Amino acid sequence: MNNLSTAPRSRKIITLVIALASIAAPVLLALNQSWHHSQAEELQKVLAYAQNVQERTDITADQVAHGIKRLLDANLANPCSKEGLAIMRSIDLSSSYIQAIGYVNKESFECSSIDAHKSRWNLGPASFISLDGVVFRTQVTIPYAPDLAFTVVERNGFAAIINKSNPINITTSESDVSLATFSQDNHQILESRGRIKPEWINELGEKTQTTFFKDGYVVAVVKSMKYRSAALAALPATYIDKQTRNLAMVLVPIGLLAGILFAAAIFYLARIQISMPALLRGALKNNEFFMLYQPVINLQTGEWVGAEALIRWRRPSGEMIPPEIFIRVAEEAGLVQRITKRVIHLVSRDATNVFKLHPNFHLSINFAAADMHSSDSRELLRDLILETGAGPDNLIVEATERGFMHADIAREMITEIRKIGVGIAIDDFGTGYSSLSYLETLKIDYLKIDKSFVDKIGTQAITSSVVLHIIAMAKQLNMKLVAEGVETEVQAEFLRDHGVQYAQGWLYGKPMQFEDFIRQLPQPDISQEFGSKLT
Repeated sequence: MNNLSTAPRSRKIITLVIALASIAAPVLLALNQSWHHSQAEELQKVLAYAQNVQERTDITADQVAHGIKRLLDANLANPCSKEGLAIMRSIDLSSSYIQAIGYVNKESFECSSIDAHKSRWNLGPASFISLDGVVFRTQVTIPYAPDLAFTVVERNGFAAIINKSNPINITTSESDVSLATFSQDNHQILESRGRIKPEWINELGEKTQTTFFKDGYVVAVVKSMKYRSAALAALPATYIDKQTRNLAMVLVPIGLLAGILFAAAIFYLARIQISMPALLRGALKNNEFFMLYQPVINLQTGEWVGAEALIRWRRPSGEMIPPEIFIRVAEEAGLVQRITKRVIHLVSRDATNVFKLHPNFHLSINFAAADMHSSDSRELLRDLILETGAGPDNLIVEATERGFMHADIAREMITEIRKIGVGIAIDDFGTGYSSLSYLETLKIDYLKIDKSFVDKIGTQAITSSVVLHIIAMAKQLNMKLVAEGVETEVQAEFLRDHGVQYAQGWLYGKPMQFEDFIRQLPQPDISQEFGSKLT
C-alpha cells in the first residue's frame, strides 16, 4: 500500500484541510445543537404551560356553562326561590372552580349559593360582552372578600363567580414565568401574572397555537377549541442561554473527541483510497470476497422467509474493508459490475440446493446503479436462476433509488427482470430520490424502509413520522414493505401494527455464513410464502 507522502502535494493539502475541518465541525455542531436543543426545550416548556392554563380555563368554562344550563333548564318562575337556591348550592358544591353562582338582575346580584337573599350586592358595569353574548366583569369585589378581585361570568340572568387566579394557578419550575388568559374577541386579558405584553396575543392570528421569541421572551399562545378564550405563557430567553451553556459543557468535549477520531479516520482512508482500485482488482483476482446472509422475517409469524446476500472483503492480513468504502470506490473506478458478478457467483455456489429444500424461501441480491443500466445484468440473473433452480419469487433484486434515476432505462430493466421471475425492491427507501411520481411509473414489488427511519420509531425526532408516510405510500401503490435495521421489540411492534409485512435486523439475526443460516431454519419448507406471485 502506497504511503500518503507519495500522493500529489495538492492531495495532501486537501486531506489536511478536510482533517482540520473534521475537528472543527463536530465542535461547532455541538454548540449549534446545544443552542437548538435548548431553544426547542424552552419552546416546548412554555407551550406546555400555556396548554395547561388553557385546559384549566376550559374546565372552568365547562363548569360555568353546565351550572348556568342547569338553572336555565329548571325554568324557575322565581330564581331566588327555595328550589332555585338549592340548585345553586348543588352546583357550587360540585364545581371545583366556581366560588358562587346566582341570579343577576341588571347589575345587582340578587341571590346566590353563598347566602340566599343576604348576598345581594352591586356587580357594576360589564367589562365586555363576548360575541356569543356572555357578559364578563373582570374586577368584581364581593362583601365576603373585599381585598380580592373576582371574575363574574353572566349569561341569561345567571352568573358564576370565579377566582381570577384559578386558571393560571399552575405549578412551574420557574418563579418568573408569566401566564395569562384572554378573550379571543377583543384580546382583553382576563387574568394574568408576571410580565405580559398585549401585542404578543396578536401573534396567534388564525392559528390554534403558536410559539415564538419576542422582546427577550420565549412565548407560547394557545387557543381554546371550545370557547372564545386563549392562554399565554412566557419565559425570559435567558433560560435558553443557561441551558445552552450546560449542554455545551457536555457536548463540546464529545464533539472534539469525535472530530479527532474522524480526522484520524480521514488520514487512514486517504492512505488506503490512493491505491484502492488496484487493491480491488487484486481482491477480485485473489478471491478475497465472501458472502454473509441476514435473515428476513415475516413480522406476523416471526418465521424466517428469506435472506439478504451481503458481500464482504477480507484482506490477506485479516483486515476487513467496510462495504460502504469499497463499493463507492468500485463505482467510481468502474469496477462495481465486476463486484456484482462476483456476488452472483458466490450466491450461486452457496445456494445450490436451497430452493429445492425451501421452495418458498427467497434470496435478495444488491444491484448498483450501473447494474440497473446494463443489459449484462439480466444474463447474470438468468445464470443464477439456472444454477440454483430458483423459481418465481425465490430471487429479488435490491437497488437503491439512484438506480432508478433514469426512469426510461430503469423501467425497461425492471420489465426484463420481472419477466424472468425476479422481484424488484427499492433499497434504503426514503434516503435518496423518493418521489411518488416516479414510483407510480415503475412496477416495483417491495420498498425497503431505511434503518435511519426505523431508528426514529418511538422517539420525538421530526423524522420519526417518515415511516408512516412510507407505509402509506407503499399501500397506495400496492407494494410490500421490508423494514431494515430492526433492533428492538418496540420497533417491531410498531411496524407490525402498521401493516409492514417483513423485517430484518439484529433483533432477528446478524449477517452470518450461509451454512449457519441454513442450520437455523426450523425445518425444510417451514417459511411462509414471501409475497404474492409476480405478474
